[in-house]
Amino acid sequence: MEKVFLEKLQKTRRVPSGLLFYGKEGSGKTKRAFEFAKGLLCKEGVPWGCGECVSCKHVSEMERKFFSGETQELKVYGEAEGKKTFLYLMGEHPDLILVVPSGNFIKIDQIRAIKDFVSLKPALSGRKVVIVDDAHTMTNQSANALLKTLEEPPPDTTFILTTSRRSAILPTILSRTFQVEFKGFTKEEIKKLAGVDEELASLSGGSLKKAKLLKENPEVVKLAEDFLSLSGEGILRAISEFEKWDTEKRKLFLDVLEELLSRRALEEKHRAEEYERALERLKLLKDGLSRGLSGSLGLTYISSLL
Repeated sequence: MEKVFLEKLQKTRRVPSGLLFYGKEGSGKTKRAFEFAKGLLCKEGVPWGCGECVSCKHVSEMERKFFSGETQELKVYGEAEGKKTFLYLMGEHPDLILVVPSGNFIKIDQIRAIKDFVSLKPALSGRKVVIVDDAHTMTNQSANALLKTLEEPPPDTTFILTTSRRSAILPTILSRTFQVEFKGFTKEEIKKLAGVDEELASLSGGSLKKAKLLKENPEVVKLAEDFLSLSGEGILRAISEFEKWDTEKRKLFLDVLEELLSRRALEEKHRAEEYERALERLKLLKDGLSRGLSGSLGLTYISSLL
């Protein structure tokens, strides 16, 4: 389990300068990054942090605000060519920053700000920590700029990158980081942490984030379940409802539909080829959706295969 391994690194103080936490979305990577950072920065040197020193309290408060969406006062901006540019999130802890996408991407100005940050000596703890969340959203420019820092890392700094798309990370960055896989939460953990029933825990696929979204959007699950039994005008009404949703809600619907189709493929083995074709088309639709593709034609075609 990744927690046991990471704890061993903290206890031995043999922490790599660069770590990559990867796994499916919602598998706890960012939360673990905060917890690991807390231990690295703890003034008492306790793995995962003592929770009582001033350093631990600052990290805990930043973590709380981040996951509860109270990030406005954490946002740090800079001036670039007369424009206000979002750089990173930073609470009261002077030795910890969290870099998140500005819009859809992590931009070159944000990486330049990281270089400025790590050039300073630690002010509170014995080292500095930089968490780069959703590292796969770095532009080519920003990824190459970060690579230069990773190639010659400051001796008192640890970089923790998180991603749900390891394949989108530059191979050169992969080679400069120690990779830790997150396999997601168990069904029982999902039920407890998200407060959902057995079915939603199963549909979440080990993603705590997805489980919470499913709980908040029961209409998504219902439409996906109905979609598999509808025909004719019913399909058209379902697709019309789908088109009203924003991109994130559409993605959630397609994830649920994929899980339900996968179940049917296992249960109805005599129709395995039909379900396999539908799943292939669904995966293409999911990829296209992130590029702004309308889902109506794809869903119509999928319904014709069932």
